Amino acid sequence: MLTLHSAVAFSKPEPEPEPKAEAEAEAEVASPTKSVSPEEPHYLRAAIGEALAVGAGTAWYWIDRERQVADWDALSWSQRLTLDVIRYDNNPFNINFAGHAFNGAGYHAIARANGLGLYASAGLGLLTSITWEYALEFREKVSINDLIFTTGVGVPLGEFFHVLGTYLSLDPGASRAFAAKWTAGLPMALTGALDGRPVASLATKPEMWHEMALSYSLGLSSTTRAEEGDTHNLHTVRYDAKFVRIPRYREEGTWSRSFRSAEFTEASFSLSEASGGDAAAMQVDTILLGHYRQSIVPGELSSATMLGVAMAYQYQREQIGDWDYRVGVYHFPGLAADLYLENKGLFLNAKTRLHYDFAGVNSLPNAEWNAAHPDEQGKTILRKMGYSYDYGPSARFSLEGGYKKVTLGASIWAAYYKSDEGLDRIQEDLTVDQKGSEEIWDTRLWLEASELPWRSFVRLEMNDRRRTSKLAELEIAGSLRRYTMALGIQF
Repeated sequence: MLTLHSAVAFSKPEPEPEPKAEAEAEAEVASPTKSVSPEEPHYLRAAIGEALAVGAGTAWYWIDRERQVADWDALSWSQRLTLDVIRYDNNPFNINFAGHAFNGAGYHAIARANGLGLYASAGLGLLTSITWEYALEFREKVSINDLIFTTGVGVPLGEFFHVLGTYLSLDPGASRAFAAKWTAGLPMALTGALDGRPVASLATKPEMWHEMALSYSLGLSSTTRAEEGDTHNLHTVRYDAKFVRIPRYREEGTWSRSFRSAEFTEASFSLSEASGGDAAAMQVDTILLGHYRQSIVPGELSSATMLGVAMAYQYQREQIGDWDYRVGVYHFPGLAADLYLENKGLFLNAKTRLHYDFAGVNSLPNAEWNAAHPDEQGKTILRKMGYSYDYGPSARFSLEGGYKKVTLGASIWAAYYKSDEGLDRIQEDLTVDQKGSEEIWDTRLWLEASELPWRSFVRLEMNDRRRTSKLAELEIAGSLRRYTMALGIQF
């Protein structure tokens, strides 16, 4: 749990205003949250920005021509206008589920930085992705997984980077972080420079509540597969952040409001090095719209609730010893519900997320299936890259509580996916289209002491990840367990 709670108002302190009439104060609270964007949308500049982004991708595509040739198909323009050309591609896992995620995030963040709203930016991202698939990759079949992932993940991931860039530009302290401002906050920094003024001079200066932490952890990982196991040392660097763009969030008072412009967004990014391999993970959760209510009364039982529609993304790649775990998930819009209770230093925080997902998951029995069926032509993505394209439901629950600076928490993520059939890149050549399924259980327990000297914290964590992977008649189970101690700083 991140326990640094701060509300940042991007304006100079002003004299205390005169008390307002009760009706006027209630009207102010009920008013919609203003968006953090330039006063007037720059549609032409947004289109130019998207064109430049696509142009950079096109240059890479042709520079890397030798690898791209393997994906080229002999298609006529009339064929490209039929549904028959919409297929799954056979690209590497990291390109499809990390590379395309950041492509989509870039398209979305460019539009947002130029003043377009949440939904207009999502639409422009979709148009850009369609242009890439149909026009610039004209030698290839249209990739349905790219259309889903680039556009879908672009919204939550792009929204997070847009808000992070806004924070880096608007907050007086953060804006001095030059490197961060011109990397993570690049689109916002560029629009401010093009406008000939710092973004902090924008007329709209809403409050932005935030939590951020950077940590390093040392631990052990124990992996098992088919009753074989080994243990590895583990070093991890992790960044966590949450932003809420609703004025007076978690401040004293009783009020409620609806929101519709992704006012809640949070993310976690980590890189790990192990004695037997490495790992990378990303998780983003953005609440597109919903209703928030709070009653914060010092010295009494206080509460805050949020019910909304969430869109999310997660990417896990762990190749440690005998453990090979690759999962890339786009969580379609689903239910989000949060509850916060606090009284005299005691607190409780509960979260629920329910989604239907599109995912790419590596199949554990794939090598065994190929060995058992040498004369069969199965799914090409399995044969070439070892993963399949899946759909299915997932649920995430978390509960944490504690007293003042000490937190005890637990979370569980469960998913059940089934592979999709009938849309292989060379479906006509398959002799068998294997059906597969994936069952995943990811449990975490943690104990954290926060608000230590220099805004530091210490966290002990146990992570148990189990999966059961089926492919046709074969089934293999595996698990990974981590024990880590993290030292970090909150800012």
